[in-house]
Amino acid sequence: MPSGLVPDAEVRISDDLVSRLLAAQHPDLASLPLGERHEGWDNVTVRIGHDLAARLPRRRVGADLASREHAWLPTLAADWDFAVPTPVRLGEPGEGYPWSWSIVPYHPGERAFDAPLTDAGAKDLGKALAQVHREAPSGAPRNPVRSAPLAARAEVFDARINTLLDAAKDDPSRPVLLEDAARAAFEAGARAPQGQETWAHLDLHGGNVLSERGRLAAVLDWGDLGVGDPATDLGQALTLVGRRGFRVLVDAYAKAGGAAARRGTLLTSGSLREDTALRVEAEAVGYAVTLACFERAIHPYAGWSALVDLGYATPRD
Repeated sequence: MPSGLVPDAEVRISDDLVSRLLAAQHPDLASLPLGERHEGWDNVTVRIGHDLAARLPRRRVGADLASREHAWLPTLAADWDFAVPTPVRLGEPGEGYPWSWSIVPYHPGERAFDAPLTDAGAKDLGKALAQVHREAPSGAPRNPVRSAPLAARAEVFDARINTLLDAAKDDPSRPVLLEDAARAAFEAGARAPQGQETWAHLDLHGGNVLSERGRLAAVLDWGDLGVGDPATDLGQALTLVGRRGFRVLVDAYAKAGGAAARRGTLLTSGSLREDTALRVEAEAVGYAVTLACFERAIHPYAGWSALVDLGYATPRD
């Protein structure tokens, strides 16, 4: 059950360690100054000079996920026209550090949690997801959680709903969760026919999407990359841009040929098939509930804000 706290690092990643790894394995970069660092759930990213960053797993599970970025992202991203931190060099275990790591481009921008995408940015994200949602080969990885159909995740959803209800008893300032509506939306999506699976990002929260003046600057953290229902990404995007922004996003997605879009129409009202729309809604409420459970680790009240925007929670008077 989510505790709301970032897991402890299994390896301490200091600037000194990064400097020693660079000196030993990429000596031409060793003289560049190290800049700001970001310690996430699974990885630490340290800026190198102006244009690069070192990305090092801080947990064993992060190392397993990073291997997907190393193996698949360079080939996939070669055909994309939006920015991603594609590994440009790989590092090996050494200097007491146990796992493979990477050097990636540094992408400036602000987290979409802090600087939300405008309608133009939502359009950018819709076009980007249309490029991601392409047929995957038979050997492509599957995410152990989010590649599973909604019905297989119902027990986890139920547990997290109960977590939010219990937490509300101790914090009367929280919004009121509309439990019945949230459960009904998830159940409707779980009953809907499954769509075509494609490549998918599978973790599109506002910490993994960068914005610049409201436009999409980059999509980060592809460790959850795998085969899945494109409705998963679209539902997560709905929690990110909100109801209003999603209309723009899905229109752009359809016009760009997104795999989950209805064929033969460019109208917002008909851009998604009914069964796809049900799965998108279920994915959105499920992801918003997850973010609300992890709020201290990811971003304060991101999940609750999404639940209110989507109509599954109401602010207290």
